Amino acid sequence: MDSMAPLPAATLRVSPSRGWIHASLGLSLIFLFLPWQGWGLWIRPDITALLLIYWGIFEPAEMGAGKAFLLGMLSDVAQSHVLGIHALTYSALFVLVQYYRPRILSFYRLNQMLHVLMLLLLTQWLEGLVNGVLGYAWPNWSWWVIQPLLGALGWPFLPRLLERAPRPAAPPQSP
Repeated sequence: MDSMAPLPAATLRVSPSRGWIHASLGLSLIFLFLPWQGWGLWIRPDITALLLIYWGIFEPAEMGAGKAFLLGMLSDVAQSHVLGIHALTYSALFVLVQYYRPRILSFYRLNQMLHVLMLLLLTQWLEGLVNGVLGYAWPNWSWWVIQPLLGALGWPFLPRLLERAPRPAAPPQSP
């Protein structure tokens, strides 16, 4: 095959629609409105942060720090948190995702899970630090570890779920 020949259209990846990206982020915010109580609060992974990582890695043109900030504000409203804590953490998360994006893309899905765990731990710790500075009760050790760990364990399944999204037809290949 000639190295200058165009790739077949079947090998080109078509981006999901903007509506699918926004719908998935909206569903993650609806997930926050569920009546979580007791141990459910401790084991609930931050789906919004996971989606922010996923779309920040695979569709960076559709995401941005402004959308991350807006998602954080909506998460604060949904969880009745102090306005701006999730906005700060999601904005920092998005910056870190963009910084580590080439590195994360160079690994297989299971190896990416370690990077996602690091990003989720940093996000959780930043949120805990801000809550501590504001004078709220300091969470116990399980809050710091369990939610990010469960989120990272869900990472290999998230791309499989989101890659089944309805996509626009591939552009026709020129002769």
